Amino acid sequence: MNRLLLALCLFGCIAAGCKDDKKTSLSGEEPVEVEDFIEFFPEVKLPFVVADTTLTKKISDSLVISHAIFNQFIPDSVLKKDFGKTTPKIYPLGRTKEKGKETYLFVKAQQGTKRVGYLITFDNKNNYLNTLRLVRTGENYTYVYGSLDKKFQITTYRERRKSSGESTFKRNIYIYNSASNDFTLILTEPNDELIEDVLNPIDTLSQKNRYTGDYPVNKKNFVSFRDGRNASEILFFTHFEKDKGECVGELKGTARFVSSKKAVYKEAGNPCSLEFTFTTSSVVMKEVEGCGSYRDIKCFFEGTYPKKKSKPVKKKA
Repeated sequence: MNRLLLALCLFGCIAAGCKDDKKTSLSGEEPVEVEDFIEFFPEVKLPFVVADTTLTKKISDSLVISHAIFNQFIPDSVLKKDFGKTTPKIYPLGRTKEKGKETYLFVKAQQGTKRVGYLITFDNKNNYLNTLRLVRTGENYTYVYGSLDKKFQITTYRERRKSSGESTFKRNIYIYNSASNDFTLILTEPNDELIEDVLNPIDTLSQKNRYTGDYPVNKKNFVSFRDGRNASEILFFTHFEKDKGECVGELKGTARFVSSKKAVYKEAGNPCSLEFTFTTSSVVMKEVEGCGSYRDIKCFFEGTYPKKKSKPVKKKA
């Protein structure tokens, strides 16, 4: 009798098209169906927020998506813009769908201490459409996040707090535009009265090295250098804004001298590399390799910056 009931249950399940609720693992190399790839992402309710703090939370490696499977559906150029030739771990954060329209996937990519959150879109037939970077760690901001709300509007937000307690911020709002297959910017909200000056996080540090000091083109385009731990190192902070603020870059780090007039920034696990060539009156900055995580796509860390003359110290009478 029990065997008969079991057989009937199995037959009924097959007839009804039952599926195993256990999700397919995406950590291997074998191809999977796009439906399995999308369903691997946990369904989330809107609004859904991916903040810099979200990206620092540990996720079980049992949820890792292999590069072979990720690149089966997503162009490898997506990760290369931020991670260069390195291979970050990829984790699913969430999934949601606009009825009759696009499916949105939230993805976390991590390599060492560098983490990036992406929003990826598929059409209603599960074809890949486009990707928008929502948030990345390592920037000189107090708080950053990206979100998708119930109207399927996408927000990216960056905030920096000054030593005076005032905050500067920039909020961009996008929608996915199916006609152009792109994320269209529909609103920008910077508090302009507070972003006239860029906060220099190394401004008050020691300046004993002959090349330390400020090298400004203007208040929003400059490189600053301060003393490192020893004579072979030099701290730097650079910020630039090009194309009327449409292209912004910012980076802080430690460069190491490779000759008497040249210092190079390069950190383990980070594809970004900068080269600084000094003269007595200027510095030439050159982006050697992939610093896309610290700037917008259509601009680079480059240019010649004149050294600001230090004010002469008045002698006491």
